[in-house]
Amino acid sequence: MKLQLPALILSACLSASLFAADSAKIRLDYNLSIPSGSLDGDTAKVMDALFGNVMTTQMEKDLWARVRKGFVIPDIDSPLVSKWENYYASRPDYLNRIINRSNPYLHFVVEEVEKRGMPMEFALLPMIESAYNPRAESHAKAAGMWQFIPDTGKRYGLERTWWYDGRRDVVAATGAALSYLQDIHGMFDDWQLALASYNWGENAVKRAVAKNAAAGLPTNYIDLRMPDETRNYVPKLLAIRNIIADPEAYGVTLTPMNNYAYFTTLQTGKHMDVSVAAKLAEISVDELLRLNPGFIRPVIAHKDDRHMVLPVSKKAVFERNLAQYTEPLLNWQPYVTKSGERFDELAATFGIAPAELRDINDISNKDSIARGQTILVPKVPGLDISERQTLLALHKNRESDVIDTGANDAPKAQPVLAKSAAAGEHKVAKGDTLFNIANRYGLTVAQLKSINGQKSNHISVGDTLNIPGKAVAKNGKKSAPTKYVAKRGDTYSLIAKKYDVDLDDLKKWNRQNLVPGMKVVVYQPNS
Repeated sequence: MKLQLPALILSACLSASLFAADSAKIRLDYNLSIPSGSLDGDTAKVMDALFGNVMTTQMEKDLWARVRKGFVIPDIDSPLVSKWENYYASRPDYLNRIINRSNPYLHFVVEEVEKRGMPMEFALLPMIESAYNPRAESHAKAAGMWQFIPDTGKRYGLERTWWYDGRRDVVAATGAALSYLQDIHGMFDDWQLALASYNWGENAVKRAVAKNAAAGLPTNYIDLRMPDETRNYVPKLLAIRNIIADPEAYGVTLTPMNNYAYFTTLQTGKHMDVSVAAKLAEISVDELLRLNPGFIRPVIAHKDDRHMVLPVSKKAVFERNLAQYTEPLLNWQPYVTKSGERFDELAATFGIAPAELRDINDISNKDSIARGQTILVPKVPGLDISERQTLLALHKNRESDVIDTGANDAPKAQPVLAKSAAAGEHKVAKGDTLFNIANRYGLTVAQLKSINGQKSNHISVGDTLNIPGKAVAKNGKKSAPTKYVAKRGDTYSLIAKKYDVDLDDLKKWNRQNLVPGMKVVVYQPNS
C-alpha cells in the first residue's frame, strides 16, 4: 500500500525514457522492480532522490521492533497502570504464554492495524481480551480472540451458523474488531474512549461523557465514572504496551517473534470435508483447525465471502493437489430424519457410534427420538480411524476455553531492594531492575529514566540512581503522590510554590502542557 503513490509518480517520471526504448524489451512495472532497460542520468537521480530511502529500507527481522514503532496512545495518570505492570512483569511465564499463543496470528493483526493507520497498541488488545485464544469464551458469552458478543458480531458481519462461527475466525473477527474500533473512535475522536467503549459499550461511554460535560467536568477516559472492569481496561493494555516497549526495564525477556506472515487465505471453491482439506494441504487436521477455529463441523461449507486459512507454504500445495484430486471431496451428507426415528438405530444404519452421531449434530443425551430435523451422517457406512481422529479434533475445536487470566500463576518473588544510601539516592543491588526500583519509590520507569538522564535500560550493581526527594520511600513504603486539579490561570511555577516543591521536579513528574482540569502529580516531602 505504501508504494502505490511512488509507483504512480515513478511511472510518470520514467515515461519519456521508457517509451523511447524498445517496447519489446521494456515494460512498465508497477511493482517497482528494477527495469530491464537503462535509465538516463537525470531519471536515475530523480528516482534516487524520491525513492532511494523507500527502496533500500530493510524490513525489521523482529516483529516486536516493528510493533514498538507504532505505539501512540497517550499514557494516563493512574496507579492502575503500575498495578498491572507489576502483575504482568511478576508473571513472565504467563506473559510469554500469551505471546506464544499469539505467534501464528500476531503478524497478520499487525499488518491489518498498519493498513488502517491505527495505533499499534490494538495489535496487543487480544492479549487482555482473550489471552490471544480464538476459542476463548467469557461468562457473558463473548467469544473468540476479540471477544465479540453475538449482537455486535452480527452487526459487523460475523456469521454464526450450524457449520461455522465467525467470531472464532481470526481473519474475519480481526477485520470486524478493527472496523468497530474505528467507528467508535469516530464518535469520540479519542482512542482511550474508543477502548472504553469496546469494553463497556459506546452508548454507556456517551452517557458518561455527557454527564461530565453537563457538570462542567473533563470528559477524558481518566475522568469518567465507570465500572471497575472498564476502569482497569485501558491500564491493562498500557501496562502490556509499556512492558513490550521496554522489556529490559521490567526484568522481562520476551519470546522473539518473526516479522513475516505465518498464514495466508484462500477460498476452497467447493464444499469439502475437513479431513480432505487437511490432506490436500498436507498438514494435520489439528493444524488446520488451529488456523480455522471457526470451522465446527466435519464439512467446510463454501461461501463466496468465506476464506480458509493455511500456512503460507501450503497454499500452492493445496491448490495443486485439489486440481489433481479425483476422489470424493465429501464423505458426509445431510439426512432429513423422519419423526419418530430413534437416533441409536440411525447410528447403526450409517455405521457410526451413537455418541459420535450425537456429538457431530449437537444432539442431547436426553433426546432419543428424531423430530424431523436434518442431521449429518456418513455417505458410506463405517468410519476409518483417520475420520474418527478428525471427529475427536472437531469436538475439541468446538469446545470453549475459559479465558487465561494468569490468576493461577504465582507471582515471581521480587528481590529485596537495597536501602538508599542517602535521601534521594538508590544504590543498585543484585537483582534490581528499573521497574522494581521505580515501583518502590512511587515512580514510573519513564520518570526514573528521565530523572537520571537514562536512555538505555542497562543498570549495573553499585550504580547510584537519583530519586526525587519528595518521592523517597520511608520504611520500605511508597509515598503517595498528591493529585492537584489545575484551575484556569494556574502555572507550574504557582503550583510549585503552593506545594513547596522544586519547579524542575514538578515538570519532570508532569511531562505535558498544563491545561485547566488536568490532574497535576505532586510528590510532597515525607513527614
